[in-house]
Amino acid sequence: MKKRLLVFFLALFTIQAMAQNRTITGTVTDADADAPLPGVSILVKGTNTGTITDIDGNYSVDVSSSSAVLVFSYLGYGKIERAVGNNSELNVALEAEESALSEVVVTAFGLEREKKALTYTVQDVSTEEITQARELNVMNSLSGKVAGLSINRSGSGVGGSTRVVLRGNRSISGDSQPLYIVDGVPAKGIETLNPDDIASINVLKGPNAAALYGSRANNGAIVVTTKRGSADGFKVSLNTSYMFDNPLILTNYQNVYGQGSNGNYSPTSEFSWGPKMDGSSVAFWSPDPNSNIDSYEFSPQPNNIKDFYQTGHNLATTLAISGGNEKNQTYFSYTYTDAAGVVPNNELGRHSINLRITNKLTDKLTLDSKINYIRQDINNQLAQGENYANPTRHIVRLPRNIRTEDISNFEYIDASGAAKQNYFNPGSNGGANPYWPLNRNLSKDTFDRIIAFTSANYEISEGFTVMARASLDRTFGVSEEKLYNDTYIIAQNGRFSVGQSESMEINTDFLISYEKTLSQDWYFNINAGGNSRINRNSSLNSNTGQNMIVPNFFALSNTQQVVSSYGVGSPKDVNSLYGFGQLAWKNAIFLDITARNDWSSTLPRANWSFFYPSVGINAVISDLVEFPSWFTFAKARGSFAEVGNDTNPYQLQRTAAFGAGGLGGYVSLSTQLPNANLLPESTRSIELGTDLRFLDNRLGVDFTYYKTNSFNQLFTVALPVGSGASSFFTNGGDVQNEGIEVVLNITPMRRADFNWNITSNFARNISMVNEINDERPSIVVGSDFLREFRVEEGELFGEVYSRGYLRNEDGAVIIGENGVPRTTPGKTVRVANYNPVWTGGIQNSFKYKNFTANFTIDFRQGGSIASFTNAVTFADGVTEETLYGRDGGLIFGDNFMSHETAVMELEDGTYAPNTIETTAELFWVNMGGRNAPIGEVFSVSATNIRMREAVIGYAIPASKLEGLPLSSVSISFVARNLFFFLNEAGNIDPDVTVGTSASAQGFDSFAPPTARSFGFNLNLGF
Repeated sequence: MKKRLLVFFLALFTIQAMAQNRTITGTVTDADADAPLPGVSILVKGTNTGTITDIDGNYSVDVSSSSAVLVFSYLGYGKIERAVGNNSELNVALEAEESALSEVVVTAFGLEREKKALTYTVQDVSTEEITQARELNVMNSLSGKVAGLSINRSGSGVGGSTRVVLRGNRSISGDSQPLYIVDGVPAKGIETLNPDDIASINVLKGPNAAALYGSRANNGAIVVTTKRGSADGFKVSLNTSYMFDNPLILTNYQNVYGQGSNGNYSPTSEFSWGPKMDGSSVAFWSPDPNSNIDSYEFSPQPNNIKDFYQTGHNLATTLAISGGNEKNQTYFSYTYTDAAGVVPNNELGRHSINLRITNKLTDKLTLDSKINYIRQDINNQLAQGENYANPTRHIVRLPRNIRTEDISNFEYIDASGAAKQNYFNPGSNGGANPYWPLNRNLSKDTFDRIIAFTSANYEISEGFTVMARASLDRTFGVSEEKLYNDTYIIAQNGRFSVGQSESMEINTDFLISYEKTLSQDWYFNINAGGNSRINRNSSLNSNTGQNMIVPNFFALSNTQQVVSSYGVGSPKDVNSLYGFGQLAWKNAIFLDITARNDWSSTLPRANWSFFYPSVGINAVISDLVEFPSWFTFAKARGSFAEVGNDTNPYQLQRTAAFGAGGLGGYVSLSTQLPNANLLPESTRSIELGTDLRFLDNRLGVDFTYYKTNSFNQLFTVALPVGSGASSFFTNGGDVQNEGIEVVLNITPMRRADFNWNITSNFARNISMVNEINDERPSIVVGSDFLREFRVEEGELFGEVYSRGYLRNEDGAVIIGENGVPRTTPGKTVRVANYNPVWTGGIQNSFKYKNFTANFTIDFRQGGSIASFTNAVTFADGVTEETLYGRDGGLIFGDNFMSHETAVMELEDGTYAPNTIETTAELFWVNMGGRNAPIGEVFSVSATNIRMREAVIGYAIPASKLEGLPLSSVSISFVARNLFFFLNEAGNIDPDVTVGTSASAQGFDSFAPPTARSFGFNLNLGF
């Protein structure tokens, strides 16, 4: 039976019969110290097959033929290749590297380049920790590990998206996020990729690193390479991880005063400004006519918020099979992910199937093909922010005396037999039973994604190759939403909605490459290619409106008028031609030149062609000049790049939309006037850097300075009333990002059985808006009840304005007759800017014999957040901050908010120090609330230091597995988001935003609690 199964797998994965394997053994030592080296990587060249040395420097690896070559590599030592030949034992002595950075990284078009030859900044990320400390969204695993990389997650629960920004925001009204490249071709994000399939992640920073990828890469590129099959026999691995997610509730709720206002109890009140909760008997709040409770004990309920949440989980299991021979290799994996968030009923199921086949059809022709199918189902993805269907919006406002056992009974049947919401203020415009949206505002989102490519590479002659490739990234989505009858405000009579969407990107490209060594000192390569990109998408949505005939019967036919809309999407075609080359002298000085021209369908024909070049130079000084023995490596680099960019479709002509109504419907024109003379955006960037290593690579520092300017940005300008339109689309603006990045590597200890390595990163970026438009020096990018997110000429990018204190000419706060500060009528006061002063991270990695440990600490200094959550909860009186002054006696600027100077305005127009007393309730209700909160009061610092990740692992020695069907076993205990060392935002996690748009940055609005994750990872090799 086993033989039949083996034959089956060999046929299925195109693995040809191989010669009988044999085992090569040996010892790896330090050439200088004549001591064994543990942890040395031994790889069969051209395959993924390999092993590492044990504590005594010994290794054992299987090879398939005498032509096999073993590659020995170890941090700080030179790489050695040894042909197996007829040997059964190979002993190797590694020498400390005289020139560092000999490792290879993946760059443009999936090409591999030696890191020391690069003229720009690239930072790679360990994929081992990504698979161990697993996140549902791969990008979240990069937090704190890459200099200049900012990651914010949305508050939509499991499967939520992230906003990723490299080196600051550039686009005024567009997207500042990087381009994602998977196996050399663009992809529409990597958040759903299986971490076990990822072989490497390289972050190409800024336009200099990504100039060849075109307009979408002006914000940098994140390059992912996935695994290929092994050329050394049949291999099976099983990787399982299980993570527990505990809600980290940061808010300190008060447990002294209960439901009511002005110190009086009211069973219908949504506030906690009532009397002290002294255990006395009060009237029960439920409107349920069948309730048998008339009164209950008026006592604190310290856990009524905590009881609402649950322990979430993330269970992921991957079965991977690889195999092949020198000509054919196959990699197959299947991953199932089951996850649930800390908010009940928020669940995710994901299936990922990945198949990659590489065939060497002839000595000159190689074919590489892959198909990755992902199916994801999300139940009840959380509504965000002020949305009434957001359960967090309601639970954080729950009065402090409401018992869990009462409020969790969210529904009752009235006298007519209709299901009604069990809430103490029926029909509220702003409140709801928090358990109602959990159970009666239901949604399901399903998508099927196919990522596929096939690539042919033909070697015409030595050094002369041609590559042709085609790729597809296509997603089909289906959504369904059920809002039950008695969902206040948004669906009082219920609503049923269904939708479907489709998006597709097709890339076809070719690349002709030629390389030649001209002499002992000179080498060059030259490449020319082209790309054709097609983007298509569409959507169809239908709903019953709020006129369902039969309550809670969810069918589109259950209405008198179905409301439907069809979106034709945003079709775009971009054609490109490009070329790039490198000239090297003595493998120490490198000159890179690139050029690209794009033709975009979204620009007017006169301007749809735009050209952009880049040039970079890099000198490995330590290969040219004799340094002292303690100075190991020195490299200096510099580059200039220009990257063009187009815009979204439909900006050249005014669009029309059809709508239902009247006798035959109606047609409405867009309120934005088009611009027939649009120019492409342009980003120009310079970058200077140096890489220095000392003490045999025990100390290394990589420093980068950069400056980018983004010109001719595309945005709207407001038009006067009566013009027939509200805005005009135009060019303008200059957004400058200037900053530095430092990556520091230290190896405090390197011994035969113990190694300690520290990697830290630091980044500082200043994003300045130098210019916008003569007609509009300030643009409101986003707004809400609390604030306006503006981009203003002469200011930092992303200024947040809100209502603030009314002040006199000396800056003192003017107090009203009730003792509460007077406030501005409009959002005219700058209250926040999310951009940090600097960011950083520290990773400590330890290895002792077969034990490993990795710890990541994440730093953020500066920036601020406008908190709508605080504005509402403080006005509700549910937090500890509202306890002080409940009985009055507060004097603003004196014993309350003493950091402010406060004055009273006298009848003669002069001012005197404030002496008017007020109460906590009067102050917080006037300053906060939902409709017109004073953002100056509710702005907090985003500075924080957190323990981002911890991984402690153990690999069972191979000698202990002899006689077992296992070739390797490793287990790791992992944790993420453990705790804050410092969090100046207090009850807010600065990482979580409402959505992922630019204006979401620095805005807190009813986000679910941060999840603190613990678990384990088990990896078995067969």
